[in-house]
Amino acid sequence: MKKVILCIAICTCFIVSACSNHQSSEKTMKDSENAATQPNVEVKPYKEPLSHVGQTAPHPLGVFTLNQLSEPKVGVQTGPLHIDVQKIKVVQSKEVSEVGKYNLQQRSLPTNEMNAIQFTTTIENVSDQPLDLGKGPIKKLLLSNGESVDVYKMNADPKNITLQAKEKETYTLICFLSKAPNPLTYIKITTNTVLEQDTKKQVASPHTKEIKL
Repeated sequence: MKKVILCIAICTCFIVSACSNHQSSEKTMKDSENAATQPNVEVKPYKEPLSHVGQTAPHPLGVFTLNQLSEPKVGVQTGPLHIDVQKIKVVQSKEVSEVGKYNLQQRSLPTNEMNAIQFTTTIENVSDQPLDLGKGPIKKLLLSNGESVDVYKMNADPKNITLQAKEKETYTLICFLSKAPNPLTYIKITTNTVLEQDTKKQVASPHTKEIKL
């Protein structure tokens, strides 16, 4: 049961962004291109869910509203790891499903509503060595309303992440919040320690970067 719950929690990304990740977007575009070469085939444009503030969409965790959207397009460099923050979304559900309430309970959060923040980024290893990013490239968030977010605890999709030499990929981070943050003016992100995958040698210490919204 727990595995099923976690899988559904991971699916939060399908409502808070176009976040079937980069691969899904590429596949949609390629399918559209292929279809366009065939006669009498209607090509449907890709539509990003929750793409504007105030928009609402249903999901197994609840019915969500996009409360804030920012596209800072800020780069964070920590040793050989480059993080490009492209988009930040803040969503809220006041109609939380039983599955959603379970996810909140597991993190000791109130269950009357669900608040979450999502980062859509690309992460790139500019070195010739594989990198171990532990539970992810971002370790902590400090919001302008004063809330400090332990990413390891609040991450909706916790998993170990590695990057091969010269590898670049899309990385989406979704974290539950303890309360509605109201309009955020800035977010301070603290990166994780970066290790060489093979030797476990530290190649970058945690670094804090303020992102204006």
